[in-house]
Amino acid sequence: LTQRFVDRRTSVLLRRLKQKEGLVAKVNDKGDVTVEDQFIGRIEGFRFHQDASATGDEAKTLRAAAIQALQPEFHLRADRFYNAPDTEMDFTEQGGLMWGEHAVGKLVAGDDALKPRAQAFVDDEAGADVAEKVQRRLQHFIDRKVAALFEPLMNIQRDETLTGLARGFGFRMVENFGVVDRRDVAEDVKALDQDARSVLRKHGVRFGQFTIFMPLLLKPAPTRLRLVLWALASNLDEFPESPPPGLVTIPTAKGTPSEHALKAGYKQAGDRSIRIDMLERLADMLRKEDSRGGFEANADMLSITGMTLEQFANLMEGLGYTATRGEREKVKVIVTPEAAAPAAETPAEENPAEPIEAAAEPLTEDVPEVPVEDTTEVFYTFAWGGNRGRQQQRQNARPQGKQGGKPKGKGKPRGKPGGNSPRKFEARPPRKEKAIDPDNPFAAALMGLAKKDD
Repeated sequence: LTQRFVDRRTSVLLRRLKQKEGLVAKVNDKGDVTVEDQFIGRIEGFRFHQDASATGDEAKTLRAAAIQALQPEFHLRADRFYNAPDTEMDFTEQGGLMWGEHAVGKLVAGDDALKPRAQAFVDDEAGADVAEKVQRRLQHFIDRKVAALFEPLMNIQRDETLTGLARGFGFRMVENFGVVDRRDVAEDVKALDQDARSVLRKHGVRFGQFTIFMPLLLKPAPTRLRLVLWALASNLDEFPESPPPGLVTIPTAKGTPSEHALKAGYKQAGDRSIRIDMLERLADMLRKEDSRGGFEANADMLSITGMTLEQFANLMEGLGYTATRGEREKVKVIVTPEAAAPAAETPAEENPAEPIEAAAEPLTEDVPEVPVEDTTEVFYTFAWGGNRGRQQQRQNARPQGKQGGKPKGKGKPRGKPGGNSPRKFEARPPRKEKAIDPDNPFAAALMGLAKKDD
């Protein structure tokens, strides 16, 4: 049956080709191509894939029929594609160019990092006119996409007021697609004066502690395109994938170069990589702490990173800090049982002694038994890397809180001397009476009163 089908399909197509009559191809929604009701293959974008079951002379016959029959279809598709809006096109993370579900081209490196070239996927049989039209439309698409997503970088290139060191640093940002490790440009940053930095800040450049970056280019769409353009400029065989949007930290795959994470908008630090804008917010918090004497992570630090204390310690070690683990007793919150109902609810006249005795029993029964639980908690003390030895010495020491364990005041006891000695409960000694002055004008009266008392 298969041989009969092949022979019939071949004979029909050969007969029409010999008659030199125009063959008409029909293409359905799935891309299946039929000529004279005979299936000959499938068309995807602007490339034709003939039926794989055809071999030998039949394959040549199918190809010849397809070239003649699909000429009008290729031109029709090219016109439709050229007039299609940009919303129907997209680029893949591997640099492919798509029109709907069909691959119609790919990106290749250009003379400028921000000007990649579009290479169209068009069969030779479709003709040079079709190939040129498809390639031109793809180039328009990617040029507009780069201009829209990398507008801050384009503005730096076009700004003629940028001069000297500021212009040189601006083009350094363009070459690195708006993200660069501060360590790689440390000398350039030191050379910039405040005026130069102010001009660059107006273009959206932020000088962070760990990274120099442009916050607008950290959004998912610019990040996705940056990874593709960077991979093209670096001649990578396999392009890195863009991270899922909205994540503050992502796992760091083993063997992944740090440049991959940086161009994705993250910085590697330990077992995970943290988004560079959130890292700079964390750096602002860390600057307020005593990085030499050591400090503990607060709730805001853990909240901004979305990490547990152990994960945060690993992150800090990746940033160059030491993380010294320790244990201490948990702070217990004493909860007193609520007082019994007021005695006013029971009239005082009705056997006042009995309610008191009855209430005495629940006081001992209502006290909840404290369950036996772990009374210690783990904490970490963080310090800059140069204090590692000092921190290890403090590992098992109890941390000092805000009170610091120091006595308040200057050490002198308050109150009168001997204030701590036991008090004496004795009567005062009798007061010594004073003799009456005879020259006093009231002396006579006073002496008379004294005689009466005697």
